Amino acid sequence: MFTIKSNPARAVLTGLFWDPFDVARAITALIRDGFSEYEIDAIGVLCGRAPDLTDLLFSMGLERDETIFYNDCFADGAMLLIVHTEPGRRARIALNTLRRHGCIVRAGKNQANTPNAVLRKKRWCRDPKS
Repeated sequence: MFTIKSNPARAVLTGLFWDPFDVARAITALIRDGFSEYEIDAIGVLCGRAPDLTDLLFSMGLERDETIFYNDCFADGAMLLIVHTEPGRRARIALNTLRRHGCIVRAGKNQANTPNAVLRKKRWCRDPKS
């Protein structure tokens, strides 16, 4: 998932992963690209049942519909990488880094309620390798 919020002060970018090693590699690359560890958050459940994290994600700057979607994906073993940065060049660098490390992209907002998007949502929240 990639999202850039329209807040001119900060961009909130999100990337959905199923492999914890891909998340670790993406974090390492982001830090190598000049991002601070304070600009990067990783959330996921490595074992056991996933708790409801919608309120936590909402408080971190994500939109409510995104938080619900990601919370559903946590139940299927997904991990979320969140980068808080300035919009523009740094946001593009972060997006490119996330893409290079296997981040999964969700359908755009204008496609969110189409029948195909609902079917895609069910597929996205499962490990694409299985």
